[in-house]
Amino acid sequence: MSISCNSCHARNSPLCSVFTDIEIEDLFSLAHIRRIGAGEYLLHEEDPVRQVYNISSGALALERLASNGAKQIMAFCYAGDFIGIASGRSYSVSARGLKPLTACQWQETDLQSLYKKYPKLETRVHEITSRVVEAIMDQLFVLGRKKATEKIAWFLLFIETRQANASGQAERFDASSFDVPPFRMPPFRMPPFRMPMTRVDIADYLGLTVETVSRAFTRLKTKGLIDITDKWTITIKDRAALTALGDYSSPAPGRKG
Repeated sequence: MSISCNSCHARNSPLCSVFTDIEIEDLFSLAHIRRIGAGEYLLHEEDPVRQVYNISSGALALERLASNGAKQIMAFCYAGDFIGIASGRSYSVSARGLKPLTACQWQETDLQSLYKKYPKLETRVHEITSRVVEAIMDQLFVLGRKKATEKIAWFLLFIETRQANASGQAERFDASSFDVPPFRMPPFRMPPFRMPMTRVDIADYLGLTVETVSRAFTRLKTKGLIDITDKWTITIKDRAALTALGDYSSPAPGRKG
């Protein structure tokens, strides 16, 4: 197996975990390594769908533009996330790097060429794609039912879980149980985490103004639930209170947290 695969944070991701250490060379041999910087785009909304990607490191935002120019962030993606599959002929979102990012890129037709030899790969791709609906439902729940401070409380726990799994701090993906993606609640005591997105990004994700986001962070800090450094590093000081406020629960197996 390629050394690149051995050391990759995405080796145990839903896509790559389909393959054994020997089989994965068939997948990697068709891949092209893509690297982008913060603020650069991996793919653009309305471009023809030709490539798909599995993120190896870094983070990005999936975003859409409304007809009036307003931006809505649909999701934040990390190592192990598989993106680029679309139901139509063009991408429905753009993918913007939040920090330097590396991804394996495949021509969609090349990936499909492996389906006959590895039918479990086709099954897995369809299962990953089906999780998009669940992610949209989660976002609608947050947008429609929570006040600003509650949204931020939920968001912090959500991002902590995402980053813990992407970095390997939380329990790794278990292919036998097929948790897609592996977003289990991290252990009770987690180290501080640095968020790659800005307050503007958070506002665009949660449907809030930047001023409202800033006030909500200040309230959570004043109440002693979190601490924030000038480098945008978050320390959760009262997890129980933050969890209750955000109505956040550990995702069930197979659910996106």
